[in-house]
Amino acid sequence: MDPQNDREQADAFAAGALSVATLLNHKFLEPRYQYSREIDPIVGVSFTGLFDFFVHAFGVDWLRWWEQGRPATPEGIEFKRQEEAYLTRWRDIVHAQVWDYCDRHGLRRPNRCTTVQPSGTKSLLTGASPGWHPPKAQRFIRRITFGKNDPVALACIDYGYSVIPGQSDKDENGNLLNDPFDPRCSEWLVEIPIAVSWADLPGADEIDISQFSALAQMDFYMNVQSHYVTHNTSATVEVRESEIELLGTRIYEAIQNDEGYISAALLARFDDRQSFPRLPFEPIDKAEYDRLSAEVLVRRKTDDFKNALQRYDLGELAEAGPAGCDSDKCLLPEKNPS
Repeated sequence: MDPQNDREQADAFAAGALSVATLLNHKFLEPRYQYSREIDPIVGVSFTGLFDFFVHAFGVDWLRWWEQGRPATPEGIEFKRQEEAYLTRWRDIVHAQVWDYCDRHGLRRPNRCTTVQPSGTKSLLTGASPGWHPPKAQRFIRRITFGKNDPVALACIDYGYSVIPGQSDKDENGNLLNDPFDPRCSEWLVEIPIAVSWADLPGADEIDISQFSALAQMDFYMNVQSHYVTHNTSATVEVRESEIELLGTRIYEAIQNDEGYISAALLARFDDRQSFPRLPFEPIDKAEYDRLSAEVLVRRKTDDFKNALQRYDLGELAEAGPAGCDSDKCLLPEKNPS
């Protein structure tokens, strides 16, 4: 959405509000679920791509402020005030729309109508950053897990994307397979080069998003929780070992000061990615992105993805499509208990 177009934003959040408000008409077959709905109805309007939206709204200076840790400088205080203004306005639009719908249809008003849900593959494929989180990088390879010969994956091949064996496919010596058509291969990773919408902004390439501190992430997450979300925000704060004490102290303060903190997942951040090959996200530079994008065009057999999909999908594969979870939280190697 255009950060300067208030009408467009209002229409989008009003549409989201109406789409969830109609769910309040649903009658549960399970009596306790229906009882819960009657005494405490809740709905949730979410968004994705918030980080990208604010880059377009505030420019590269906002990114540099993040790089500094989102300090309470005069510029930083103004940035945060503007973030709060957007978030609060969107929240108020959602609640007004849901409550108006409920009043007109004789339904009990929910007292919580906004959330940020976990962002899945579909939103990420639009190039949007997930939920409120910063993207992994300005440009990256996105790897999506499919079953071998999945119709969507086969269509991706015709569209020019490369396919490699999944992380679980190994030879008898424990080495990863390289040929996706190897009989031992059971899963495919479709590799898609992606650039965020602001990747070419002057100065954006100078900022290493992977170095954003855990405290900066926590600060932004809490701004979203405090000024938009009325139940919970899906949040994964990526933290280095040296940041554990600082982040732990900040979470403790948020709880003690009743700032609205509910929960956040913590994910260890490893600067050495060599330990985990073929992760769902692999940051790349502009030269690599341009090279991979050019190779996609060379391999492309069709410009119509829908027709490519219809060649393979006969409408009989109920489980076709990406794996239920292919994020870096789900695919880290399992450790057997000793």
